[in-house]
Amino acid sequence: MHNPRHCCRSALLLVTASLALAAVSAPAAAQRIQWYVEALSDPISNKPVLEARVLTHDGYAFKLMRRNDNSLWGEFTLPRSSRATLSTELLPIYRIDGHDPFDLNDLKKLEISDEPTLYRVEGRTARFIMWGDARRGFIPPVLRQLMLGETLHVSYFTILGQRRDAQITLRRANEAIAQFLQVRPLNPDSDAVEEPGETFALTARRFQELCDDLRFTGNDTDYTRCRDTFFRCSETPGQTAESFSRCLGLDAREVKPAAAPAAGRTPPRS
Repeated sequence: MHNPRHCCRSALLLVTASLALAAVSAPAAAQRIQWYVEALSDPISNKPVLEARVLTHDGYAFKLMRRNDNSLWGEFTLPRSSRATLSTELLPIYRIDGHDPFDLNDLKKLEISDEPTLYRVEGRTARFIMWGDARRGFIPPVLRQLMLGETLHVSYFTILGQRRDAQITLRRANEAIAQFLQVRPLNPDSDAVEEPGETFALTARRFQELCDDLRFTGNDTDYTRCRDTFFRCSETPGQTAESFSRCLGLDAREVKPAAAPAAGRTPPRS
C-alpha cells in the first residue's frame, strides 16, 4: 500500500536538495560574469570589428565600441526584463570605483544643433562618446580606470524621473579592453591610474564662462567674437580635447575654475 507520509518526506527531501543546489550554483554563476571581447564584421569593409562588453547577473549590459573616426563610445543598456525607459532629459552618470564621476549631461553643452551627435538615448539604451580620438595603441584615462578598476557604478534616470543605480563588475575588463584596444594589459602592481586628461565638457564650460564674463562687461563685439570662436572650434571634425583647447586659445593644462564673481552676480556652476 502506498504510504502518503513517505511520499511527502521524499518530496521534502527533493525540494531541500534543489534549494541547496541553487544556493551553491548562484555564487558560481556570479563568478563567471566577466568582460569579454566579441568580434563582429564591418558591414562595409567586412573587416573584423572588436567590441568589449559585459552582461551582469541582473541583466545590465555595458560595451565599448570604436567608430571609423577612432572615437570610442560606450553603451549602457537596461535589463530586457525592465519595464523602465531611460530619460532623454537626464542622462546617466557613471563612475569607476572612487574616482570622479562622468556626468553625460555635460555632453549637451557641446552640442551645436538640436540633433545630438555625441550621445543618443533609445528606449532602454544610452550610447555616448567616451573619447574623441583614440589612436591605435593609446589608452585613454577613462579606459585606464576601467582596466584597473573593480566596479563600474552607473546612476540612470527613467522617463518618470526616478533615479536608479546599477553596479557592473570589471572582472577581466583589463584583459578584454586591452584586446579591444590592441594593447598589452595593464599591470595593477606597477601601472597607476593617471589623472583624467582635460575633457571636452570642462574645456567648453570654462570657455563659455569666459564668454559670459565678456557679456557682462558690456562689450557685445567681444562676446559675439568669443561665441563665434566656440562654435567654429566645436564644428571642426576630429577634435580631441587638446586640439579643442588649442583652437579656443586655451592651455588644457591651465584650464582652471573661473575667478570669483563680482558682487551681486551668481557664480556659474562647475
